[in-house]
Amino acid sequence: MLNTDGDLPRHLLMGKYVLETGIPPTQEIFSYPYEGRTYVPHEWLAGVIYYLSYLFLGLNGVVLLAGILIASTFTIIYARASTQNEERLLTFLLVLLGAVVTSIHWLTRPHLFSMLFLAIWLIWMERLSRAEPIRLWQFPALMLLWGNIHAESISGFLVLIAYIGGWIWQYFFSSAKPSLITGRTLVIITVFTFLASLINPSGILAWASVSNYLNNNYLMSRITETRPPDFTQLEYLPLLALLLISVFKLVIQRKQFTPSQMFLMTGFGAMSLLSARNSHLFGVVAPFVICFGLRGIKTIQPLKNIEQIFARAESRVSGKTLQIATMIILSITLIIGPWRRINQFDPSVFPVDAVQWLKSNPPSGRMFNDFNWGGYILFHLWPQQKVFIESQTDTTGEVTRKYEAVVTLQDDWDTVFRDYEITWAIIPVHSPLAMALASDSEWITAYQDSVAIIYYRK
Repeated sequence: MLNTDGDLPRHLLMGKYVLETGIPPTQEIFSYPYEGRTYVPHEWLAGVIYYLSYLFLGLNGVVLLAGILIASTFTIIYARASTQNEERLLTFLLVLLGAVVTSIHWLTRPHLFSMLFLAIWLIWMERLSRAEPIRLWQFPALMLLWGNIHAESISGFLVLIAYIGGWIWQYFFSSAKPSLITGRTLVIITVFTFLASLINPSGILAWASVSNYLNNNYLMSRITETRPPDFTQLEYLPLLALLLISVFKLVIQRKQFTPSQMFLMTGFGAMSLLSARNSHLFGVVAPFVICFGLRGIKTIQPLKNIEQIFARAESRVSGKTLQIATMIILSITLIIGPWRRINQFDPSVFPVDAVQWLKSNPPSGRMFNDFNWGGYILFHLWPQQKVFIESQTDTTGEVTRKYEAVVTLQDDWDTVFRDYEITWAIIPVHSPLAMALASDSEWITAYQDSVAIIYYRK
């Protein structure tokens, strides 16, 4: 969770900054190439929540919070779906498959909040479509929170579009006309939810920045997780299995689903095929929708017997006392038990020792840094040091192109160093750039370990 990428330290720094200043930044303050430019802090509130967990319990608290978010997501999906179809065993297995699909994104990042909020949103929309009692103010209230935690709040609007599309389809093409009140309610929710999404530090710019980022072909091609999933890799086989189950249900048993549910599965399924980054959303949506189409499984005798055994086992742990007690015990074990030192920033992944050296030997001038280390360096050295690049700053591709030119040693790569007046660099010790600077008489080695090397310009 902690060492797959360098995003978490950046989110922790954002949370620390907001708590100390009382306001999210709307101008770039962390990366000097973009310093002073307009900045949209999509995930500032997630940073605050993560930093509070870090402040009280260290990195164990961050991992504990992430685990609670993941567990809560699939618990509420199962709880809702199993009460609708009473096919508890198959519902459990489907939800478990959905969890496995999302597991490739089990990282301490704000999208874990989006998974939980998407599950809540789906349940509320399904209750609304079934004319069950629900307070309409809940939708804009959740969007207000969601829109300041993660940019994937747009998935809530995609769910709304699916239900509005389903209502329109039924109204024009179905003999059983849907209620006009339901249609009007969906429009009202959409309007007020959109207005709630504008309540953020950047207003309408938040929508514009997401659109510009998603339409930037250069950045999309450079980020591994935005590419289509590679089904030759083992980690994407659960996603393939869930897609095949969804296609089977939609084609063979489509009468078991409403048009809205069909739009949901088709839309989010297509999104997961276009970009592996969306697989965690499909892992939440597909099990929830498919479970509403499970009917008559218990009429098969062997499955009926297993279902009865499963139901009896579940009845013995019904209620919330055991679950809460288990969570508390495991949490205490993580915090003060023998596992408490497991959750650390890995010195073989991040420049832990090099940054400690920099704290004692602060350099002057501008740095060039490895992309994945940007957040870690900022968390420990900002505001004395601003980075060249990190994972949250570049939404245009301008700096990423220059960074790519340097680390791949393209022609005139050293002009980037001159243009930005870079006087020192912290980079992986065995990288091509490290080799190039080692052979350049203008640069000297100031520090080196098995992970990082620091160069100073003479």
